Order: sequence, then C-alpha cells, then structure tokens
Amino acid sequence: MGHEYLWTGGRVSEQNLPSFAQHLGAVVEVEGLTTLQVDTAFWSDSFVLVDARALGFALRLDEAADLAALGMRIINAATEQLGFTHPTNPDWRHISFCGLITPVEGGETRHAVSIQPGKIDRPPTGTCVSARLAILPARGQLGVGDRLLCRSIIDSRSDGRIVRECGISGVPAIIPEISGRAWIAGTHQHMLDPNDPWPGGYRIRDTWPCSDIARR
Repeated sequence: MGHEYLWTGGRVSEQNLPSFAQHLGAVVEVEGLTTLQVDTAFWSDSFVLVDARALGFALRLDEAADLAALGMRIINAATEQLGFTHPTNPDWRHISFCGLITPVEGGETRHAVSIQPGKIDRPPTGTCVSARLAILPARGQLGVGDRLLCRSIIDSRSDGRIVRECGISGVPAIIPEISGRAWIAGTHQHMLDPNDPWPGGYRIRDTWPCSDIARR
C-alpha cells in the first residue's frame, strides 16, 4: 500500500500509509516540569503528543524558541521512559518528534511540531496530523469519515480525514488523508546509472546515533 495523491484547484490531497496509536495517557517525567501525560503514535515516524495548554502555551510565534527546546526534552524523556515498538520494524525503538497540541474544539486544533535538532516545523505537518488522527479514534473522539482542521504556529493549515480502519500485524490502525494548499516549485528528473553498484541505496545503521551530537 502506497501514497495516493490528488491535485484539484491549487489543493493537494494525500492518502497516507497506516497510522496507529501506541500509548494513551502515559506518564513521562521531564526535568524541571511536573509529570506529563502524553500520547504516542506513528505515521512514517514516531510521535509523542502533549497538551500545550497544560504547559501554559498558546502556540504563538513568540513562544517558538521555548516550544522547540521543550519539545526536544520531551522527545528524549519519552524515548528513555517509554520507547517505541513498531509491529513490523523491530529496530524502531525511539521517539522522533514532539507534537505540542491544543484540544479539538469545533473540529479544529493547533499543532507546533518540534523536530531535531531543536526547531519548529512550518506546517502542522502531515505526519503529526496523521498521528493525531490515529489517537483520536483510539480515544473514541473521532470516527471513519470525520475531519480535523489543524493550524500551525504560523497559521498554515492542513486538513485531515480518517478514510478507513485497518491493521498492521494485528495492531489497530487507520488510513489518514491529508489535504492542503500547494504550489509547484519546480521539476526534477531522477536518473539511475546502470553502472551504479548501489541502485537501491544503502543503509548504515550505526550512523543514526550521530543525531545525538546535535543535542550536545
């Protein structure tokens, strides 16, 4: 199962791979903070999600530096204390991103996504919206066909929809669809040289821990 894209009148919709929730209301201890209740989920990458308002944030532009730094601390704490288990990828044990989110009110919410090495992403991010779309039905708050409007810290917008329910090796999951405005920035032609000895790319697992250097 792969991605499906639809372009209509300046908007693009992407039907994503399965997304699933893992921890709901898990407790994480973050130095300098009270005990946090967090959710974790996966779509393309692993997320820890936390209520920004409970931490005193409104997700405004002037909070960006604090949100980015706090998100890194929450990611590290969640990785150490909860970890992550992927049903088909046993090597996936970490949390990659932190979604600082607001409660859903009238079908709308706000996201500030903190990413390595410590910055806030421009959009609400399709990955975080997809992860959120997995968590909400797991909590009984959203169902198949329901939509979620998400805005970022700069007020950019992504719309999410639960297309259908599915599963990954027995783990309940959903197929999310993300849509938003899009602009063509250019075209690129990819080529494969028949003499390339690594036509499928390469993987050196031991290089991934180098991301720790950015946090020192």
